[in-house]
Amino acid sequence: MPLTVQVVTPEREVEVAADASMVLAHGVEGDVGILPGHAPLLIALGTGPLEIVRPDRRDAMLVDGGFLQVKDDRVIVLAEYAVLPGEIDPAAAAREVEVLRREAEAAPGDDAARGRLARAEATLKLAGR
Repeated sequence: MPLTVQVVTPEREVEVAADASMVLAHGVEGDVGILPGHAPLLIALGTGPLEIVRPDRRDAMLVDGGFLQVKDDRVIVLAEYAVLPGEIDPAAAAREVEVLRREAEAAPGDDAARGRLARAEATLKLAGR
């Protein structure tokens, strides 16, 4: 039986799949892979890729924050932020990384600046896929 996957942010529903064979996500405590029949699970998401593997393709997106819940072959992702590769301008993403890198270097103890830089770097990496 395939997985049903729903990815939602406060602004929109990003992705819905009824035929996923696997979901890969980056939690705050490490990466997780979900297959059909997975035990119920709730994890906090970190900044990183979310991949939905289907029989004919593999879709990737970047999520930052939120939660992933698994129950009865249904995966629900409630993310604070999500972006798809086609929504990214690689040149703009590279410029943003440079600006945020300078900000983070100027304020080494600023966790918010490091978080913004991590999201920008992950966005740039996704754009290169």
